[in-house]
Amino acid sequence: MGEAGKPPGAPQELFELGPRRRQGAAVAGDQREALLIPQLQEIESAFREISREARTVADGLSHGQFNWRPGSGQWSVAECLGHLNMMGSDPLESVDAGIREARSRQWYSQGPFRIGYFADQLIRATEPPVRWKRSANHKFVPPSDQPMGLVVPAIIDLQTQLIARLGLANGLNLARIRVAAPGRLILRLNLYELFVYLAAHERRHLEQAWRVRRNRMLPKTGPARPGGTPQRS
Repeated sequence: MGEAGKPPGAPQELFELGPRRRQGAAVAGDQREALLIPQLQEIESAFREISREARTVADGLSHGQFNWRPGSGQWSVAECLGHLNMMGSDPLESVDAGIREARSRQWYSQGPFRIGYFADQLIRATEPPVRWKRSANHKFVPPSDQPMGLVVPAIIDLQTQLIARLGLANGLNLARIRVAAPGRLILRLNLYELFVYLAAHERRHLEQAWRVRRNRMLPKTGPARPGGTPQRS
């Protein structure tokens, strides 16, 4: 383990609550609506539930159980949550930039906002139950051995950061703010689509983490399963 318990080579987004996570609170100062529009209230509820689920799925696991893989090419609970930390942190800077631009250009709207065809296909393919597996972008493949005391607080903090962005985006024309989908630079989503997609993606991998936890082969105690980092999700 390296400095402050951080494994060598571990991504900042996964093990530290650094600048990318924190700058959103200063995007627009006090310029936020007091009450979220209904569409954003629904997403806020989803992020809060994801935070509770992430805490629950890891609760009571030993380090070995947290990092245990049920088979070759399959992720552990730790890797499922680590992947979410990495991927969910990735678009935050772009989201902040989009919110700043919308405020400077006075792009205001109370919605309702629609999901376009390509975004709808992406969200449907992501939302559990999983219809087919696909390889994770190498940028978001987590380390194979992770401390629960860093990973779980990080994903809970990520939900707080996402909820903060909902507040900052409230009242803006979310359809005009465009952000690249994480790992899919050629696909740009509007901000409403992005929030819906991130929630769906988190539900997908939390379901995967629950399958690992409920696996009857989960060891009582013991070390993590040896081997290289799998990339199937």
